[in-house]
Amino acid sequence: MSVNERKRIHKETMTTPVSTTHKAHCLLISANLVKSPYPVYPIGVAYIMGALHECGHKADHCDILASQGYSELDTLLADNRYDIIGISIRNIDSASSTSTRVMVEDILEVIHHIRSRCTIPIVLGGPGFSIMPEKLMRYLGADYGIIGEGEIAFPQLIDKILRKERLSERLFSHHLAAYPDCRPLFTAGNTRYYVDHGGMLSVQTKRGCNYGCAYCSYPAIEGKRLRCRDPKEVVENIRELVQDYKARYIFFSDGVFNDPRDHYLQVAEALIKAGNTTPWCAFFRPQNLGKKEIQLMKRSGMAAMELGTDASSDTTLAGLNKGFSFAEVVAANEAITREGVPCAHFILFGGPGETEETVHKGLANIARLDNCVVFTSIGLRILPGTKLYNLALAEELITPQTDIITPVYYYSPLVDKSYIDRELRRAFQEKIDRIYPMEEMDQHVQLLHSLGRSGPLWDLILKR
Repeated sequence: MSVNERKRIHKETMTTPVSTTHKAHCLLISANLVKSPYPVYPIGVAYIMGALHECGHKADHCDILASQGYSELDTLLADNRYDIIGISIRNIDSASSTSTRVMVEDILEVIHHIRSRCTIPIVLGGPGFSIMPEKLMRYLGADYGIIGEGEIAFPQLIDKILRKERLSERLFSHHLAAYPDCRPLFTAGNTRYYVDHGGMLSVQTKRGCNYGCAYCSYPAIEGKRLRCRDPKEVVENIRELVQDYKARYIFFSDGVFNDPRDHYLQVAEALIKAGNTTPWCAFFRPQNLGKKEIQLMKRSGMAAMELGTDASSDTTLAGLNKGFSFAEVVAANEAITREGVPCAHFILFGGPGETEETVHKGLANIARLDNCVVFTSIGLRILPGTKLYNLALAEELITPQTDIITPVYYYSPLVDKSYIDRELRRAFQEKIDRIYPMEEMDQHVQLLHSLGRSGPLWDLILKR
């Protein structure tokens, strides 16, 4: 969507003109405190900053993780008169059954901290919020919420608030027909933290996901239709992050990088044409990755690949509605490692259809994956609006009244999770390239980042 088109839609959806002399001063807060597996810059806030700037509003960005506490937030609240505070919720939990941290409690603490200092309207947004907006609005006690993309919906809400409209609704949304044309705006103080802790900044090349994985909330948040970004804009975004913010490594934050339209290859070609030398990594679907594609991406700067393999047997892959076979996983792994590219597989045990037999078959299949790192976990986070949620209801593992703000996990009723835990520990003992549970590497990664190492760092295992 062009800038003019977005402004046209913005104008058409307003019931009365907004005073040109009164623009909002907004405070956007990134409330995420999690550094596992490595700190990730809140790119969604960068896009909202850009959208607000285009609409003429002023916006400050406070990142609680980057500022290491509330001191910067307190200073901003004391020194400015804000009209609206927006809080971005990236995750509501770690999605790992072996982690006890409930991230939504961090958000609640931030809101309590703000409420103790001011009565400014609080608007919630972000992917974590959009998963279960009604429940989180009630739990967190915010004033308003933005479901899904906020580049248009948030400025529209600001206009309503500035006009002092009586709002009967508290939740707002506006799905974009195309990739947003606004330029993401980063802040030097916040980027410095992420560059100092891994050297890595994020870039998005598309939105939407046309796959139907049983557990995934991406299609509900971004839609099922792919909306791709101009590869030239991607290259310019990377150039800016490297030149202006000293990024040493780029992670493409798309849900799946290698899309069926081959837009990802156009991005790679644009990077080659621009002479890119900055290493990058992305999250891939382990399917249709051959020598030609891998060599092209390697020439463009690809330094590592993370694969959403998700299950380890054809039975459990089908249970997760992955749409590929384990033979395709093996073929992709062989093609990648043949080109000398480090790769990591992320595999979940205990999903639909898991039995003792599939556990053993899965471990045998994982043994076929040579020259790679495999991260494993047990159980799948149950999220509303997903096929897994409906299955859990049908199997009476949950009810419509189950509180799913507190993490609830799906475990196959056909096998005991303690059995899976025992078999994984037995199979992976003394194998440094097989990680279970996933959190096992976190402290090592954070230590290496503090020593100046860049990137995801699991690739160092393959160099030992």
